[in-house]
Amino acid sequence: MPTLPAGTYQDASASYLDAGGERGTFHLYGKVITAANEVAQAGTWATLLGAVDALSLGVRARDQYNDTTTYVAARPTNGAAREIALQAIFQDSTTGETWVRTVVPCLDISLISYVDNVGAKDAVDLSTSEVDALITALNAFPVVNPRAQSNTVTVIGMKVVRGQK
Repeated sequence: MPTLPAGTYQDASASYLDAGGERGTFHLYGKVITAANEVAQAGTWATLLGAVDALSLGVRARDQYNDTTTYVAARPTNGAAREIALQAIFQDSTTGETWVRTVVPCLDISLISYVDNVGAKDAVDLSTSEVDALITALNAFPVVNPRAQSNTVTVIGMKVVRGQK
């Protein structure tokens, strides 16, 4: 694995196969893995993948962060669709910047409760057990803002989206 300079970020991703044989991708940026943090980062990555798996009807086909793992993945027969996804909304606690690039593809919508709020379209109740576990895992990982790598980042919301390409 190539070493990145201190203060940079490292890609972390997992792809999920849906019932149509298409792949949806969970992607974010994490801390650079070093000799000093490799075990801890591998552990938080595994926890995060478990939380994503719990919300996805798709079958994980590949993941990459501390290493690259490819799985023998049979197409699911449970109606998994990469186009239905859970999108995480992050906020940089220093700059206030928010972004929404990270999605859980093939979302199992039976695990989602919506917030009853006219202005919050498709906003998800963050207190349900699987969503709360995902937020806890994302905050522990930790996610990195690629434009300000040293700032603390937290999840401030989630919403259901359609149309992942």
